[in-house]
Amino acid sequence: MLSNLTGWHFLILLGVFVAIAVVVVAIIAFAVFLSRKNTQRPTVVAPDPAEQIEKLAGLRDKGLLSEAEYESKRSELLGRI
Repeated sequence: MLSNLTGWHFLILLGVFVAIAVVVVAIIAFAVFLSRKNTQRPTVVAPDPAEQIEKLAGLRDKGLLSEAEYESKRSELLGRI
């Protein structure tokens, strides 16, 4: 079958294969672009442990936290410093 191809037929087949390759590469490039776009998340700054301890003390003073809960969370936050 390939022996019956003329020069024009060969060029047409080559053009079709190149077009298919270009479309496949474009699809892969777009998929990579989308995956990188989805993985770029804004960085979240961790709250300052000292400020959190002050907020906890305020909650304890208002009676919303027990002394044991306050001390437990306070020691956890002090471990982060």
